[in-house]
Amino acid sequence: MVFRRSVQEPRALRMIEIARFHIDAQRDALALMPPAQRAAYLAALNAHDPQRVIVNRMTPPHATPAPFAAPRHRAAARFMRELQARLQARHYLIGWQAQPEQRLWIGTPLGDAVYWYGIEADAFLPRVTPLYLAFLIGSGVLALLGAWLIQRRINRPLAELARAAAEIGRGRHRMLPLAGLPQEIAQVAASFNQMSNTLEAAERERALMLAGVSHDLRTPLAKLRLAVEIIGAGVEPELVESMVRNIGSADAVIGQFIDFARLGGDEALRVCDVNELVADVAATAAHQPLAVRLTELPPLPCRPLALRRAVGNLVENAIHYGGKDGAPARIAVATACDGTAICITVTDDGPGMPPDQMERLRQPFARLEEARNGRLGAGLGLAIVERIARLHGGALLLRNRSEGGLEAVLRLPVPQEPDGGAAPSG
Repeated sequence: MVFRRSVQEPRALRMIEIARFHIDAQRDALALMPPAQRAAYLAALNAHDPQRVIVNRMTPPHATPAPFAAPRHRAAARFMRELQARLQARHYLIGWQAQPEQRLWIGTPLGDAVYWYGIEADAFLPRVTPLYLAFLIGSGVLALLGAWLIQRRINRPLAELARAAAEIGRGRHRMLPLAGLPQEIAQVAASFNQMSNTLEAAERERALMLAGVSHDLRTPLAKLRLAVEIIGAGVEPELVESMVRNIGSADAVIGQFIDFARLGGDEALRVCDVNELVADVAATAAHQPLAVRLTELPPLPCRPLALRRAVGNLVENAIHYGGKDGAPARIAVATACDGTAICITVTDDGPGMPPDQMERLRQPFARLEEARNGRLGAGLGLAIVERIARLHGGALLLRNRSEGGLEAVLRLPVPQEPDGGAAPSG
């Protein structure tokens, strides 16, 4: 539109004025010439530049040099209407020739004939000039650049919001900056920050409550254990053993509460040897020998106490729920690394786990119905492992083995260097 308004239309209107001036001059000149001189003058005029202007003498007066038609181009039709309005008072005739070439014809009556001036149509048709092409390319590039900047301004905070939401899912809370954001994105970020603060406060209150209640319960349990030891000589051994076992069960449940409340969030990251940690847990696991298979692993930044607790819970679960027909469970612990993550695998030969219950059993206080009868624990073992895995940016994978038993895989990502290699141990 800028090109048409500022270049094409003024140029065409200027050509109309020039054409009218020349046609008026030619008409006045022809009117003063005798017929013989007129014919010679027209022949010389047509021979001078036949591509641009052709003059035909047509009789009878209203004959036309070619079949006229309406211009297909809107610009040419608009110029013809403008020309008609300017030349109408002088009784000029106007026509548009489409075949075999496009021309604008202007006729002027003189005597017993009409002299038609055929003007090339290039000036009245849209033409693609280098300036026009440069303008189109430049405006397209500017539009793409503007769209990229807008997309970047919107997508960057949205991507940051998605990363922060994923971190909350792994148990890590952080605040999003609000400065420099579009108004709508800033409102979403502010709501997200408020939600993160609320969740963090709720977690702190829950952890404080669990830790406080569990700590307070351990004091009367210790007194009960002492009382049982004092009165043990005068009571049946079976009753004493049952009381000690029940006290131990309550103490184990309280220990799970405390572990769940701590979550390892107050422990600093430290580079550790995962193989050494796993071997130590396997050596002290309920005095039951385990098959241990360790492979070379890169150093891993982790929270050692929390990770030890997670591996210990997997081993304890295998000990308690593995095995068949009353026989002790055959448990294997293995480590491996696929370049992007370290995998700690604990397998047993027990009955496995119903596939439709695997997701539910990751939740706190969820237990199988079979585990409710005669089994220790409060249903927090896998929940603790799941939360410690997320705290390290990893995941807990559970699947039933084809040969029988359950396979639990604790997958922990290995930090990568910028060039894609594993991070050094520091």
